[in-house]
Amino acid sequence: MPRWRSRCDPPRDRRRERIEIVTEIRALLFDLDGTLVDTRESNYLAYRTAFQSAGYELDRPTFDGTWGQDSRDFIPALLPGLTTAQIDGIRRRKSEAYAERLEQTVPNTALIGFLRQMAPQLATGLVTTAKESNARAVLAHVGIADTFQVLVFGEDVEKSKPHPEAYEVALRRLGVEPHEAIAFEDSDTGAAAAAAAGIRVVRIGRFA
Repeated sequence: MPRWRSRCDPPRDRRRERIEIVTEIRALLFDLDGTLVDTRESNYLAYRTAFQSAGYELDRPTFDGTWGQDSRDFIPALLPGLTTAQIDGIRRRKSEAYAERLEQTVPNTALIGFLRQMAPQLATGLVTTAKESNARAVLAHVGIADTFQVLVFGEDVEKSKPHPEAYEVALRRLGVEPHEAIAFEDSDTGAAAAAAAGIRVVRIGRFA
């Protein structure tokens, strides 16, 4: 597998001997929502519709507090007492509503350009808590469905971010060690998951 050698020079007094840290990177791992594509608005509107269909309201501050979490975790946390069938119903309705709002998503053109540039040289993986159907729809919409060697969706793991399982699955499938990978994440939850897996993290700020 090709390797990308990157150099990071820590800030030092110029009079002191220059120290170089040379790291061999073999894999780049990307979160989806908020990292490669800004889906916050479309996700909120879709979840609000799904909650309303079940007789509940979801305001924006409450939704923002769940960003980066798996709906299998935050729906029962917000609506305690729901049955598994009721939770699944809300998630299903959300997927239906979300599919109608893909035009409201905004791609991170700079990061996607970097991904496309590096994909022929390094292993690439998508690591997301999103449902497979929703994630694949977004990937197809922004034209990067075939860019990744490995795709890890919410259904592929038992424990969601901030647990490191999703990143551990990606590393195992790619056959790389944690120190040989870099993760790109926007949320505290996602960054914590990657760090817990021993992977260095590049934080992505708001771009839309």
